[in-house]
Amino acid sequence: MNSTPADEQKFLKLVNENRDRILRVCRVYAWNAADQDDLYQEILCQIWRGLPALKENNFANTWLYRVAIYTAISFVRKRASRLDRVVHFDHADLTRTIESRQATEEKTDDRITGLYNAIYKLNPIEKALVTLFLEDLTYEQIAEATGINANNVGVMLHRAKKKLSALMTEEASK
Repeated sequence: MNSTPADEQKFLKLVNENRDRILRVCRVYAWNAADQDDLYQEILCQIWRGLPALKENNFANTWLYRVAIYTAISFVRKRASRLDRVVHFDHADLTRTIESRQATEEKTDDRITGLYNAIYKLNPIEKALVTLFLEDLTYEQIAEATGINANNVGVMLHRAKKKLSALMTEEASK
């Protein structure tokens, strides 16, 4: 893409206005701080590459979420594929990783940490739905960002919330 100063300004404005949202997506999909940083950079690259496709600023937030979520899902799949080839993780490894994550988040409220840990255990689509719901997007906006029919968003989100609740209850009982 041949960038112009207007493109650069549009990119910087979009990223600066949505930095916290992008970081929350990274936190939900990445295991540790290094992976979160890698994912953040990948999302920024995809936003830059896709910027010419953004026609109307009215849809910038849902477009940005779509880019962030799809990039995150792809990132997780690539990372899992590489890990499968290098090391076979078992449940104990995952538990150690999550505990390590918790240790680095000591200054964060325990309930929020518990929520993120529970969200992390959801499948990629459930993560996307819950993350977008927590961002106060409407079902229509979530549908636009994920490419899922708005009626299905409600059903799938309901199931994801039930699963999330069970995971949080399980986590609290440990």
